[in-house]
Amino acid sequence: MGEEKRRRSRVCAHFDAYVYMDGEKIPVITENISMKGALFAHEPRLAAGRDCTVVFTLSKDVKVRLKGTVVRSESDGTAIDFESMDETAFFHLRNMVRYSAADADKIDKELQVPAFEPAREEKDD
Repeated sequence: MGEEKRRRSRVCAHFDAYVYMDGEKIPVITENISMKGALFAHEPRLAAGRDCTVVFTLSKDVKVRLKGTVVRSESDGTAIDFESMDETAFFHLRNMVRYSAADADKIDKELQVPAFEPAREEKDD
């Protein structure tokens, strides 16, 4: 396999969630999670390349909503890349990942470095 490109730690964690796609509410459970995405137990209704919303219900009044894209859906799992979230969702996701991590401080240190290189603008010659 090639060089590791992940910039966010994945932690083993089992959280119940729902994926909303095309008006359908699909129950899922995480195998692992990071600040950038999650691997769920395989769900054949989640096709790669499709946009979705992942919702974790932490309590009656607290729901974490994350916009994402299914990047892989195979028999060993369904991977969703988180593409956007509001500040409250970020706060809760960070706590979910930190709580599940062997080294919570490592998660915070990773957040000090951008997950992606800034887009470079091409100059007109």
